[in-house]
Amino acid sequence: MYSIHFSSRARVLFLPVILILVMGIILCAEPARPAHGEDDTIAINTLEISGVLNTKEDTIRRLLPRPIPSPFTRAEVEEFERRIRNLSLFDRVKVTTYAGTMAVDVREKFTLSPILSFTSGTSAKDLNATAGLVEYNLGGTGTQIGGQFNYSQRGPNVDVWISEHAYRPDRWAKEVKGSYSSNGIRFADSTATWTRNRIGGEFELKGPFSYGSPLRFEVVAKIYRELVQDQARTGTRPPDGYYVGLIPEVTWDRYHWHDLVPSGYRIALELRPGYFFGADQPRHEVRLRYIQGIPVTPMTVLMVNAVGEGVNNRHNPNHSVLLGSIAGVRGLSDNLYRNRAQTYMSLELRHAIQVAPRWALQGVLFSDFGAFQPLTEEGQEKPWIGTVNVGAGIRVVPTFLANTLLRVDFAQLLSPSPNSLIQVGITQYF
Repeated sequence: MYSIHFSSRARVLFLPVILILVMGIILCAEPARPAHGEDDTIAINTLEISGVLNTKEDTIRRLLPRPIPSPFTRAEVEEFERRIRNLSLFDRVKVTTYAGTMAVDVREKFTLSPILSFTSGTSAKDLNATAGLVEYNLGGTGTQIGGQFNYSQRGPNVDVWISEHAYRPDRWAKEVKGSYSSNGIRFADSTATWTRNRIGGEFELKGPFSYGSPLRFEVVAKIYRELVQDQARTGTRPPDGYYVGLIPEVTWDRYHWHDLVPSGYRIALELRPGYFFGADQPRHEVRLRYIQGIPVTPMTVLMVNAVGEGVNNRHNPNHSVLLGSIAGVRGLSDNLYRNRAQTYMSLELRHAIQVAPRWALQGVLFSDFGAFQPLTEEGQEKPWIGTVNVGAGIRVVPTFLANTLLRVDFAQLLSPSPNSLIQVGITQYF
């Protein structure tokens, strides 16, 4: 059994995470709706869809809770519109009903997009760069297929995947992913280093997303082979082996996606039980994520992204969670802290200005902060450390492109040690 002791700094940074999470849940709590009467039910005999170019009409039609003709409540019509929008294939979605007809009007995006990002590091070896390509609407079905090459943690990483969307109420969606990574493992207070190579894959099933509840279920089967090379350290060598895990995930989804002003919230809990064969070590992990958009004006939104995660550890730092600029706290080195547990939050105040049809300029003020418990090279736990930054950025948002924009962020890390960062990407940070 573990006992966790927070330093005074970690307590200061950890408590706001809890407080803001509670505040967000209170803000998003939905008032009880009166029972639906006859006036709230609409008889629909015809579905009209306009604006689709490459997307199949059947892709939209199958988001409905039941085939037409059928009666629908107003809440179901609103949820139908939310699901179309959350496909992120359209930058305009409007669903109206009249005289027994449900009319869907959309404006489709260009869905073949590059993947590009760059993050500066404390040295040339510690930069992060990614290049790839993804199609978000394969065959007009909302299915993603993509691949990317990434240089990160002082080594090459390759990912390829194909993923069905998860918004149909009557279908298990599937995702298949293959990956290879070669990561240089380092530690903040040690000269010990080695290279950790992994090759493996994932198969994910996402349960049918019923209209009766925002609760969603997913399960992932994951396997990889792990080898340690180029060791430069004393002490026990981390073992080689094979990992096999079955990962269930539960999501409460009230999130409304939007290019400029998202709203609502989503909470996801992942439990990652697994076993590392060859070393006879359990490898378990837990992750809780909360994301929320709080609109302030029609073009301004406060975004909240909070994560808490941790692993069991049998004195093997190759089984750890990683906190840094790529996901977490911009300006914190990505390959110096291998952690047993960590919690962090990113706050972004985004304000957009429409500069042309389907083009917007968005300014952002942000702060990332959190606390983490690093591991030594032998896998021993160290005291908790607090971290915080402040920063600003700008985004050029072409809303006619799927999940694609130009993002430039400048961050100043204040703790645990001063550092500045420039990050360029073509998606939002979260």
